[in-house]
Amino acid sequence: MDGETAFLGVESSLTNARWEPARSIRHGEELDRHAAAIAQQFTDMPLPVSRFLAGRDLGDLTIDQFLEPKLRDLLPNPSRFRDMDRAAARLADAVEAGTPVGVFGDYDVDGAAAAALLVNVLGTLGLAVDVHIPDRMREGYGPNAAALHALQERGAGLIVTVDCGINAHAPLAAVASTGIDVIVVDHHLAGPDLPPAHSVINPNRLDEDGAYGHLCAAGVTFIVLVALLRELRGRNFFTDVRPAPDLIRQLDIVGLATVCDVVPLTGVNRAFVGQGLKVLAQRGNIGLASLADQAGLNKPPSGHTLGFMLGPRINAGGRIGASDLGVRLLSTRAADEAGAIAVSLDELNSRRREIEQEIRAHAMDLAAQQDDRPVVLVGHQSWHEGVIGIVAGRLREALGKPACVVALGDGTGDDADHNPGKGSGRSIPGFRLGSAIIAAQQAGILAGGGGHDMAAGFSVDADRMEEFHDFICQRFTAEVGGEVPRPVRHVAGLLSTAGVLPELADWLDRLGPFGSGNPEPRFALPDCRIGYAKAVGRDGAHISCRLDDGSGGTLSAIAFQAGGTPFGEALLSARDGAPLHILGRVRRDHFRGGRAMQLEIEDAAPRSL
Repeated sequence: MDGETAFLGVESSLTNARWEPARSIRHGEELDRHAAAIAQQFTDMPLPVSRFLAGRDLGDLTIDQFLEPKLRDLLPNPSRFRDMDRAAARLADAVEAGTPVGVFGDYDVDGAAAAALLVNVLGTLGLAVDVHIPDRMREGYGPNAAALHALQERGAGLIVTVDCGINAHAPLAAVASTGIDVIVVDHHLAGPDLPPAHSVINPNRLDEDGAYGHLCAAGVTFIVLVALLRELRGRNFFTDVRPAPDLIRQLDIVGLATVCDVVPLTGVNRAFVGQGLKVLAQRGNIGLASLADQAGLNKPPSGHTLGFMLGPRINAGGRIGASDLGVRLLSTRAADEAGAIAVSLDELNSRRREIEQEIRAHAMDLAAQQDDRPVVLVGHQSWHEGVIGIVAGRLREALGKPACVVALGDGTGDDADHNPGKGSGRSIPGFRLGSAIIAAQQAGILAGGGGHDMAAGFSVDADRMEEFHDFICQRFTAEVGGEVPRPVRHVAGLLSTAGVLPELADWLDRLGPFGSGNPEPRFALPDCRIGYAKAVGRDGAHISCRLDDGSGGTLSAIAFQAGGTPFGEALLSARDGAPLHILGRVRRDHFRGGRAMQLEIEDAAPRSL
């Protein structure tokens, strides 16, 4: 909150961040009373957890419902969404008639997951499903008329777009003129005019109330399928010999997409991920099981598994490989095919990391020349557009500013300066990047674009880069102010090295899944001395050390990706020196059996004088 006293007096940490208490709806004696009441209900709950829960706004949920989110409590009635009943009826007609369905998806995890849901469920209902995932380099994002017509020519009698289509007016108009019905299932911000389609399902339509605007495309698609099965039950389609598909078995795919699309993990999204992780642990989807094996997963799956182990590998197909590898992995029923695709995605992900590191270093050099601009915009002809979104995220993390990165193409051709570059942006809290991109398109500066508050994609001509930079900086100044705010680290409370126990980790796991909208709690360990600090990992990428605050025993700790950074050097130089306040997240050390504990260091600060 404004005017909040800095936590432990840390106004500027070693990463130039300000530490503040985690946002809480209760304070002082009121917080103490609620924490005590929770402790009475859950007698083995550690105090840091009960205090954290006492300050959370759980909405209409009880603590039991928060700790164990269930779809039956949180899934909305599908009919609350515009066009949902109309779409369900049209899909049911297709099921009853055996009409082949064409699916046009997106090349990221969310698009692959949404398309795979349709393949898996409609296929179980007896339909042939033909999926087209566009090539990022040749076709770009969103439906194009040629691909839609190709789906028709291959026999599709109904087309469904997933994770795209809300702004594809011209391509959808072209296919609508042929008489085929198109159902748009999307979640991106909609404009005032909807595309010409049989039905448009999107919680971010302007005529929706926005209550479920946080759904990813796979989440919306899952609700469409709930509506479809309800419609088919109403038509007495299912029998003892033709039972309804079990949608619960698809929740591993929905949970994967929900985490990877960085949508808020609140409400029904929390249930999608929580229940999805349970389904994932059962290894029923042979594609995900093969990918988990290829990634070396050796512990129970978590949100981290989805977002940092499985998701990047699936994304690698759309970024630098074959765009349909993701949907094929998530929908295959053949073990040999699943294994082969998993190997390919793992190899592509390794290559993606190499490309990303090269571009990130170049982009950081260019960004350093823009110190006085509140938004970073960099571009180059040699950059691979498949990784620019990742690089934009890295720039934002490193610089604390919104960052947009543009792959300008190879600069060849008769009109090279006017070939639209492909851009991707990542924002900071308080600046609605997706709205800014749409405004720039409406102003005629961008050739196209759209997205969310925190992430967006766009197309821009090389000769309008500076104009776009001016526009988005002015937009930032009007919306946020002329000065980029200092990064803030929210601290859930204090811990001691002796208090970091397996029981604490067990309860923190129950607060998950963590991600956007449900951040994992960070804890501060004050006055820690650092011992045995050393660089570890490939090329010394991480800093490993032990923490001792005098409370009894020491605690293993690691700062990932801190090697070679000022933060990492500060940790190394603090060996056996003056104590530091340490900020981090509690972890189990699975390399030592899972009962040993570890702190993942995120930040540190000298003691205030």
